[in-house]
Amino acid sequence: MRTRNRYAARITAATVAVAALAACSGEDTPAPEMEEAAPTTAIAEETTPFTPRKVDPVLVDQNLSEPAHDPGLNVDWQLMSMNYGNYGGVVIHVLVTNRNDVALPADAFSSPKLSISDYAGNLTPVQQMTEEQYPGLVSELDLPLGPGASTNLAYAFQTSYGTLYNAEFRIGNVIFKGSLPRN
Repeated sequence: MRTRNRYAARITAATVAVAALAACSGEDTPAPEMEEAAPTTAIAEETTPFTPRKVDPVLVDQNLSEPAHDPGLNVDWQLMSMNYGNYGGVVIHVLVTNRNDVALPADAFSSPKLSISDYAGNLTPVQQMTEEQYPGLVSELDLPLGPGASTNLAYAFQTSYGTLYNAEFRIGNVIFKGSLPRN
């Protein structure tokens, strides 16, 4: 719309300039009539909104370091690293790549869940650390993720590094299960 307004302004300026030149020529030629610029209307661009699909979770229990495709969100998740946290706990770094033709909204997926195996082999949920407990950690998308774009996310959990040897990390529609740290 801004481009059309500039175009209309240039046409108007050119018409005024021609009228001024005609007036200065000394001849009795009538000045051209100024036409009013036609009102411009904004053309709405048609964009397809992001729509997640409801799918069964994808279980990744072999080669956890490879990217896993999430068909519900049409993104790829890749576990990048597990580290001791600066404020305690453990931090899981995840790379997300948008495979959609539209931007992935910042709220497209909920916070991930981490469960660790207890001594009896049962999975026990682990609490995710909050911003107050772990300041400065980028745990969520803060802006939409553009088509084909990738970004790293980091999630801090209140557990120790050693408990990740038999764990389950669930993000989006993908479940990484097994020994989460890379060998």
